Amino acid sequence: MLLRDPERIAELFILLHKTQSELYQDKELNEACNNALLLENEERAIIASGRYSIKDVLYGRFYWYTKFLCRYEAIYGKNGSMEQAQFKIIEAMDYAGIVDSNALEAIERELEVAE
Repeated sequence: MLLRDPERIAELFILLHKTQSELYQDKELNEACNNALLLENEERAIIASGRYSIKDVLYGRFYWYTKFLCRYEAIYGKNGSMEQAQFKIIEAMDYAGIVDSNALEAIERELEVAE
């Protein structure tokens, strides 16, 4: 999962001429949110660059969004609608035929998703 690497994400911000916004006071929360939004909003451009596949983008998006969600919940508490957004990423993976339950569980274990 190449797009978990902060250096690769930083390269994408430069390649796509995008800047990170300060959406939250918390640095980790802000980074995860910006990275997830870049992968969501620029999916087509990232794939068109020829550097990454739809699988790379969706798994990167799941990773960064899950990281954002874990940090958000630690600071502000649970938010059901935000959890639904995570399921939409999985639905996009399913539509693309690339769902790997073991990989998703490994990401959640790594990020210590609270059940």
